Parts: sequence; structure tokens; C-alpha cells
Amino acid sequence: MFPVLGIAASMLTLYILQRGVRHLVFTVRERNRARFGETTTGVCVGHQRTRHGAVIGVVRYEDTGGRTREALTGPGTRPPPKVGETALVTYNPGNPAHRGVVNGELGPVIADVLDVSRFFIGAGVAAGSSFVFLRAAASGV
Repeated sequence: MFPVLGIAASMLTLYILQRGVRHLVFTVRERNRARFGETTTGVCVGHQRTRHGAVIGVVRYEDTGGRTREALTGPGTRPPPKVGETALVTYNPGNPAHRGVVNGELGPVIADVLDVSRFFIGAGVAAGSSFVFLRAAASGV
């Protein structure tokens, strides 16, 4: 029984670490795109509510290729632009999947650090439990 739990905890450790590293890489890439991407002006065309009740703005802009795209403001302490107002949008022209960042809203760095650190804390707990289970299995308890 204990070897099975140890192996399961080890697999959980690897899964949590992989998710944490992937999220960390994604966060760093998003911040770099917002800093070094193309900047243009867009117009707020509406608002949406998140499932938590926050209001985010939908900003429509035209990229360098002439395509019309939409970016969403971050749900933060700053209210979204009013419908019809202009907003700065920074986007990555080489990646059509990147929606863009409106008015430099990326959220505080500490939120990203806490978000990524929870994965590593979870990995530490899973690694510790796998060590306990495997050690108990080895001692025959």
C-alpha cells in the first residue's frame, strides 16, 4: 500500500512542478510582450463581467497587418475605459494568439510571484509526502 502512495505522491510532485514551471514561463513571456511589443491605440467597444463580478473592458484595435483585433483590460482596481474612449494597446505582432495588454495593465508582480510560488509549495508538500510514504515502505511499517 505504501509504495503505491509513494509513487502516486511522486507523480503528483512532478505534475505540480511541471505546471509551476509552465506558468512561470508563461508569466515571464507575457510581461516581455507587454514591454517590447508593438503599441497602438484602440477604442473601448463594450464591457464584460467576469465570473467573480469584476468588470473588464473590451478594446478593439487594428494591428500592423490591418486586422481588427480585441484586447481585454485586466480586472483590477482601476475602472475600465468608458465605451468610446481610446486606450493604448501593446501586442505581439508575431503571435496572433496574444490578445494584447491595455494601458499596461498586467497586475502587480507580487501577484505573479504568489501565483507561481503556490505551485512550488504544493510540489514541496507532495515531495515530502512521497518521501514519507517511500521511507515507510522501505522500513516495512
